[in-house]
Formats: sequence, C-alpha cells, structure tokens
Amino acid sequence: MLNDINITKLSGGLGRREPNNDMVSALVANGVAVSGGVQLNTVYRLNSLNDAIALKIDASYDSTNNILLYEHIKEYFRINPSGELWLLVPAQSVSYADMVDKTNVNGAKKVLNEAEGKIRLLAVAYNPSIPVSDFSDTQAAITKAQELAVDEYNNHRPIEVLLEGKGFSLTNQTNLRNLNAPNVAVMVGQNLAIANAHTNFNSYAAIGTLLGAVSKASVNECVAWVEKFNVLGDNLTVPAIAKTKFSDIAAGVVNTTNDNGYIFFRTHTGKAGIYFNDSFTCTSLTDDYAYIENNRTVHKAVRNIRTVLLPRLAMPVNINPNDGTISPEIIKQFENDGKRALEQMISDGEISSMDILIDPFQNILATSELKVQFSIVPTGTARKINVTIGFNNLF
Repeated sequence: MLNDINITKLSGGLGRREPNNDMVSALVANGVAVSGGVQLNTVYRLNSLNDAIALKIDASYDSTNNILLYEHIKEYFRINPSGELWLLVPAQSVSYADMVDKTNVNGAKKVLNEAEGKIRLLAVAYNPSIPVSDFSDTQAAITKAQELAVDEYNNHRPIEVLLEGKGFSLTNQTNLRNLNAPNVAVMVGQNLAIANAHTNFNSYAAIGTLLGAVSKASVNECVAWVEKFNVLGDNLTVPAIAKTKFSDIAAGVVNTTNDNGYIFFRTHTGKAGIYFNDSFTCTSLTDDYAYIENNRTVHKAVRNIRTVLLPRLAMPVNINPNDGTISPEIIKQFENDGKRALEQMISDGEISSMDILIDPFQNILATSELKVQFSIVPTGTARKINVTIGFNNLF
C-alpha cells in the first residue's frame, strides 16, 4: 500500500447532546403580533432559531418594536442547539405578575397546559412598552411564579421558573434569600452591548442565555461550572449588571449581589470567558432547594418514580394472615420498581445513591394508603476549592 496520510474524522467535539426531556423549555415574553408571523397568546414549539425566524421573529423584530424576543431565543439556541423551546407571546400590556399568575389562562399556564407536562424549565422575559424603573414588578412576579410552580407540582408537572430581573438596581437590592420561593431563580446578568442599545433594554437581563445553559446542563450540574459553561460568544463579550460593566463594579457590591441570591455573569482572573456566578433560587441557603440543580434533580426523580409506580395504583396488596403485615412479595415489588425508577439517574451520575423504605407494619387495611419512602443522596458541587501551599526545605 502506498505511503499516505490518513485522517479520521472524530465526532463529539462540539459537545452536542441528544435531545432529551430534561431540556424541554418554555419562554413567555411580551411582544407584538406580526402579520403572517407570530401571533399573541398562541403557543409555538421551536426546535431551532430558524423556526423563530419563520414566525418573523428576527433581529429587525426586536429593533423595530424595541423589544427583546429574538435576542432571548437566539441566545437559547446558541447555548443549547439541541434544545426544544415552547413559546408564548402575551401583549405588552400584560403585567409581569399576570404572565405567571396560575389563574391566567392566557399566560404561562397556557403553554404549560398545551405542552401537557413536557416542559421542565420556564423562563419569563418582561417587555412592557414603558421602561421599567424599579424592581417591584419583578418582585411581584417572583411570588406569583412560586405559586405557579407549586400548582404545577401538585398537578404532577414539576418545573423550575427563571425570571428576568427587570428593574434591578445595584444600590437598592431586594434580598432574594427572604422570599421563600425555592422554585424561582432571578437572572440580572447582562450583555452590555444589548443593555446600551435602547432605553427599554437598560435593565434587561439575559434570560435566554441562562435558559439555554440550564437546559443544556445535566439535572445535577451547576451552570457556574467553569469547565463546561463558558457563554462568551456572538456579541456577548462584555458582561454587565444594571448597565454597569462587570469589571467596573466594586468587589463589595458584587459580593452583596451574590449573597442576595441573584444570578449574573462574571469573569475569572487567568481564565478567558464569561461565566455564571452560581445557580441560586429565591430562598435561604439552608433550604434543601437553594440551587436550581437541587430542584431539577429531585423533580426528575419525582417524575421517574411516578411513571414507574402509577401502574400499581389501586392494586390489591396481600397481607400476612399471621401478623397483619404487608407481604414481603409486595414490598419486594415496590422496591424493585423504585430501583428501576432511579437506577438510570445513578448510572448517569445525576444522583450518588438512593434507598427505599417500606414499613411492613403500616395499616393499609384501615387507610388504603401505602407509604413508600425514597431517600436520595445527591451529587455535590465544588463551589469553593480551598488549597494550601507552602515551601518545603528538603534539608
């Protein structure tokens, strides 16, 4: 055989993942209708940026209407090209709180209903016709968004809600740790180029970028993971908060913003790129669900367990005639079901381990209820890495 140079093409270097249910996202954002294109209060399912462009949502849509809709969709698919995005566009007159009100049939509830439980992540962007002057609209939306998340959980459709922190001020911050909204996260990070493009955008937040990153992450992964989530790209080159370049914000103010539970873009000395500071939710750090990945992990487990156990609903349960306990065969069935529900999560590294406990002495004859307790050991996150270093004299 003649001498030659043989080059083999490799696959996988782009980091693309197969679409899966964990990625399914929704964006609800105020906007305007376009003749022959996007219509108000109508649900659309997008699999690429081209699907949005086909609805006449493009760069000129944003610039003509002084609205950020294309920008958020573009960023979502830039970060996660494999994502699936459901879209709903209410009128600009609809308030932030009303968009996420669980009783508003034309708000976020509409897209959640039409998706029939497929949506795992809901992001909301607020585009009123008048520039937002303070954080009050966002704070009202946080309360309603948590109520919506609880309602979805009660309907066996758990979600995480990501809100654009419209009207955020570096000098007058609400402490999100006190809001008891563990299913809601607030993004205040900006692309400085966008924030400076129009007065309506001065207090915008890059919610599409965050939604793309969270949807791309495995359920147990924090989007602040430096190795995996560098969001530098396209025109996102200078991170900002409240129209202030990140590098110009005093360290004390950055720490306060972080400690108050906001998500924003940051840089790392010695490492090129733009990254997230963390994945906080609007609750105390002592809460089990203080981070987005905590919620995503347990919600995936909840969905899996329900899927596996649902066929057992209303089944007969044999009782030991000697002592009235539940038969070992029944207990074994449920233990096997539970393992089947979560073993893939263990295999994928999404949880560390799990345990199932069924008390054989529970009185199912009197209550008609079978109590099954699942205990999950999550994966940890190296939020701080403490290193000690010093000289060593070999003599």
